[in-house]
Amino acid sequence: MNFYIGNSIDEINEQDINVEFCDELIDFIYKISGQVSFDMSKLYQIDPYDDVEVSKNDLFQMAEICKYILDTALLQDYGEPDEGRRMLQNLLEIIQKAMSRDLGLVSIGD
Repeated sequence: MNFYIGNSIDEINEQDINVEFCDELIDFIYKISGQVSFDMSKLYQIDPYDDVEVSKNDLFQMAEICKYILDTALLQDYGEPDEGRRMLQNLLEIIQKAMSRDLGLVSIGD
């Protein structure tokens, strides 16, 4: 799936900057979510196969999830930990850009 800045699917420009986020990483985050007391549902509940509008009201919590995973050793058991960190860092950056523009994100599924 790819994340774009915008409040709705009609608003996004597919030529704009976007962040690719692989389905395997979403699955991995869902699996490890039971091992930690930190709520990561705002991220793992995004359907990687559908187009999903993420409200600007949810972005702060999504940013906190990315920071939490990046600041802990949770990715050590992920198949490609460096790739996972890169995707989370890129997602965090686009979240911060969307927040600075007072916009949400749109996830375009595979």
